[in-house]
Amino acid sequence: MWLLLGGAACAAVVDRIEVQVGDRVVTSSDLAFEIELDPHDTSPLATLERGDYPLRERLVDFALLRDLAGGIEVFRPTRAEVIARWERFRASWDPPEGYGAFLGRWGLNDADLQDVLANRLVVERFVTRNLAVVTARERGGGDPYPAWIAGLRARTRIRVPEEVGGANP
Repeated sequence: MWLLLGGAACAAVVDRIEVQVGDRVVTSSDLAFEIELDPHDTSPLATLERGDYPLRERLVDFALLRDLAGGIEVFRPTRAEVIARWERFRASWDPPEGYGAFLGRWGLNDADLQDVLANRLVVERFVTRNLAVVTARERGGGDPYPAWIAGLRARTRIRVPEEVGGANP
């Protein structure tokens, strides 16, 4: 049929599922995006910036945490907080033209990126509020995040699709 219409049909892998977290999906392009975004967006939470926290695992945890935070108002950042985070992100590019190139590579505009950063702020607020409760309850030393997130992961359906013939089903 395609040949009759003057075009050739071909199959190409556009993206692939890395991990399914509940109903959320983390794709290869999500991971590639995070690799480029991460050096320019530093979380104020040291536990989320640990050098031994692989980006893929962080994305899984962010998907889990974003889902748990839902649309609860207390986790939603103000417009001013989102703009401040976005301005820091934009100013981190050297040369400054790198910011525009980044947006172009990912097909984003400023508003799209602000939405991404707002979601990261939701995750950070969720972690901050919940770890304050965990820390007060346990009064233990060290970083409570690894044990806390492991407990949340244990109660969440996390699936890594098996590759069949080089592609995800």
